[in-house]
Order: sequence, then structure tokens, then C-alpha cells
Amino acid sequence: MIVRLKGNIEKLLPTSVEIEVNGITYFIEISLLTSIELQNKMQTTLEIAQIIREDSNLLYGFLTKQERDIFLQLLKVNGVGSKIALMILSSYSVEQFLNIIQTNNISALKNVKGIGIKVAGKIMLELTGYTQTLQSSDTANMQLVNEALIALGFKDSQISQTLQTLDKNILTLSPNEIVKAALKSLGK
Repeated sequence: MIVRLKGNIEKLLPTSVEIEVNGITYFIEISLLTSIELQNKMQTTLEIAQIIREDSNLLYGFLTKQERDIFLQLLKVNGVGSKIALMILSSYSVEQFLNIIQTNNISALKNVKGIGIKVAGKIMLELTGYTQTLQSSDTANMQLVNEALIALGFKDSQISQTLQTLDKNILTLSPNEIVKAALKSLGK
């Protein structure tokens, strides 16, 4: 199972990218937002969702693990296939999508091409529990980060100020990685 690819961008299109890794070129389907992020880059690392069916072996690429996890959660919803899941992630960033689910904004989901009221309702129903789990794990991770930095002698005010300045992608990493990034920032 392929979970991450790091290599040279051979060809970039709005909904796909070809990445050469050690002499092998992979065709990977991506969202429009990912395509925009890859503009003017020569190399990239993508988190991969590999879907193997009896007649195909498809790769879907994402900039973050959280984006890949949302894609995989969307695929579990009855009536949502890979094209609709990518269309959602092309229309909304991870933060926007999670906000839509948390605020139960069905009309925002219906604005995505290919999604009607029935599918939008199923997505809301299925992913509400997912976002609550995500929030509780994020809270637990941030509590671990906070405790580690306090143990290292930093004050609460320094910690909260530093965590607010960190890149959002860093905050999705493991607590150890967040602590390392915070220490680098605090060391400046």
C-alpha cells in the first residue's frame, strides 16, 4: 500500500499530477486546491490514498494527512465516490470543510457540483462524529504540547503566543513534532 510519495513533478494539470520517484512516474489524482499549491514547484511530497479495485489501481494525493483522512471518511458515506470527495476538497479547504460539518451547513455542501440534498444530509450525518473525534484528539494533542513546554520552563503566555504563530500544517502533526517546531520558534 502506497501512503506517501516524494519526488519530482513531471506534469501538473488542474486535477492530476505525475510525480517521478526513483525512475518510476506515478499518476495521481488531486484536488484543485492541491494543484494550486503545487504551482511553480519542482518537487513535492504527497500523502496518498491508494484505492485498488478489480479493474483499477488509483492514487489520490493530498498535502496533509488530515486532508487524506477526510477524503477517506467521505468515501465511507453511501453515495459519495472519489470524484465527489475530490470535488468537495477542491471547493473547500480542510478548515472550511470541518467548519461546514460542525455548523451543519447543508447549503454549502449542496453548492458542490454533484451533491444534492440527500447526499449532503448523509455527509452531515456520517461526519459529525468524525469531527467531534478530531476535535477531542486535537485538544488532547495540544494539552500534551502545552504540558511539555511548561515542563521545559516556558510560561503559558509564551506558549499560547508561539502556538498561534505556527503554520496550520504543523499543528496537525504529532505532539512531538509540534513541540520541536514551538521550541525552534521560541529559540529565536
